[in-house]
Amino acid sequence: MAHLTLAHLYGLQERMERLRGLDSDVLKASGFDCMLDELQGIAANVSTLRNVISDVAGIDEAIELLLGLLQTAEDKPLHAASLKHLLEPLHDSLHRQTEKLSNLI
Repeated sequence: MAHLTLAHLYGLQERMERLRGLDSDVLKASGFDCMLDELQGIAANVSTLRNVISDVAGIDEAIELLLGLLQTAEDKPLHAASLKHLLEPLHDSLHRQTEKLSNLI
């Protein structure tokens, strides 16, 4: 359902962009072009949000894989340094995506 909603938002934006710059006192008085600029910014943020969601989903899959590997290696000794090397890149990626989300919200 979210994809339909986003597609609808983008469709509305495209239709409304056709009205940009029209010589209409009503549109000028209402600040229509400024509202279109704001809508364009929101659409750009939504696009960034979709990319963040995709990246977080990839991180989730990597953590799930890591947990599966750790579960199958229960009887093997674990070294903290090895786990640190596995988890640091995941943590860094997740941290970057969290910062992007914070900037969007």
